[in-house]
Amino acid sequence: MIDQTERDPWRMVWQIATSNQWMAALLLCIAAGLLLATWLPQMPTSDPPPPAAYAQWLSDAQARFGNATSTMQALGFFHVTRSLGLRLLLILLAATLLLHLIEGIDQLWQHRTVTQPATEWRSLAATSLPNVLGALSHRHRVLSAPPLHQADHWPWADLLPLLPQTGGLLLLLGALLTHLWGWQVDGLIVQGGERTLIPNTNRWIVLDKTARSAAHSPGIVVFITDQVPGVRAYAYDETGKPLALQRAAGSPPLPQLAIALTEEQVLAIPEAQLYIRLTPQTESIRNPTADLLDPILVQMYQSPPGRLIQQTVIEEDTELAVGDVKLHLDGLPYARLTAVFNPGLWFTAAGVVLLVVGLVGCLIWPTRRIWLREGEQVETTGDPLPPLAQRTENGEA
Repeated sequence: MIDQTERDPWRMVWQIATSNQWMAALLLCIAAGLLLATWLPQMPTSDPPPPAAYAQWLSDAQARFGNATSTMQALGFFHVTRSLGLRLLLILLAATLLLHLIEGIDQLWQHRTVTQPATEWRSLAATSLPNVLGALSHRHRVLSAPPLHQADHWPWADLLPLLPQTGGLLLLLGALLTHLWGWQVDGLIVQGGERTLIPNTNRWIVLDKTARSAAHSPGIVVFITDQVPGVRAYAYDETGKPLALQRAAGSPPLPQLAIALTEEQVLAIPEAQLYIRLTPQTESIRNPTADLLDPILVQMYQSPPGRLIQQTVIEEDTELAVGDVKLHLDGLPYARLTAVFNPGLWFTAAGVVLLVVGLVGCLIWPTRRIWLREGEQVETTGDPLPPLAQRTENGEA
């Protein structure tokens, strides 16, 4: 009758979960998902997405994949980073890193003293144990519990592998904090020299007068993605009396308007029965000395009957006269910004540092453990002897 050793299923699960093969499989799957997300156009992350951003994404996706776009969207190819599958992989990776960290701490504690080898012994011919131990002591810690002797790189060889695992956990923690409480606002239009609150937050942004650099409240990161032309408009009659301006029929009349020209804009002078269309000429050649960032087409209409009475292109502060009305258009720089709040930034930065230091340290102090014992002859097991100890073994030292 053959004796069968009962296996502990939990030990098997632990061995699989802490194996390098399982870790490599998880990392390959996550890398494949991120590569797929980079190659495929991903839907805007905000909920609900801005109509303009969603329209741009849909146009790009249909141009690349045609009729297959709806099927691919239903299968989740356009929101890979928010998919349940990728989240489960990240949870498994975090659990695996935690188990590796626990096992590494346990090994660090156990290896502080001499441990018993689990591999077969091999003989060293014509050698002296004191000579081999002396050669090993130059770059190894040597412990002795006669007749067993152990040489290793403790504590660095056991401590440094813990750093990449800790760094990976910090990276995942930073990503989780950013996902839960972080936000990103794209396409924010801010006037130069003005202080602006970011919508739905208590964070602020201040642009300089040229709209080329920004100051902001602590804890956020701001990127200027584009310069936007703009104007400050005001009008008066022949007596010098200011005339009220309106952006839309239901808006309150104001003595002056500040307008960002991200697209065509219309304003009206109700008292003079005029309305003005302002169109940025983004395809025109820029004039670096002009007050406006781009030339602007100005069209003035009489209402009623909606007849075009004047049309011109301006590139600097301009006064336009129509009858007894004078319209002033002064250059006003704007910028299109992206504001990001990343509460997990410091965890992410610390994780990257620990990851790099740990990987480099493992190359400098590799895990190496050598056992020696002396009976009728010197025997060794574990890792191979380093070159210096091998020369000593051969009688060269």
